[in-house]
Amino acid sequence: KRVIGYVTPPGQKKIDERALHRSTLWRLLQFLGTQTAALQLGLELCSEHDPLATGHRFLGAVAPHKYRSPQRGEILRTARRLLHLIDHWNQTFAEPFFPRFATRSRPP
Repeated sequence: KRVIGYVTPPGQKKIDERALHRSTLWRLLQFLGTQTAALQLGLELCSEHDPLATGHRFLGAVAPHKYRSPQRGEILRTARRLLHLIDHWNQTFAEPFFPRFATRSRPP
């Protein structure tokens, strides 16, 4: 298993051994993967702004060995699509996607 950690800055004598636990990463991906309303509204606004944009065609494919259940696969695909949208959004619009737009696009 691969550990995601921090790099010790050059010249520092003490080694920085902090690392993220895999559950931390999964919680972040799970949060992003449940933001379906923000994803749909964001895709609609991007399409209205630029009708030739291809963001809605990005499927966010994830390799089958990256998840065990179909539900997790769907969450990972949604999270990947949302991350793709956020990158496009932040390059296109002056207002960043998080926190303002994403928090206002909650379902009723």
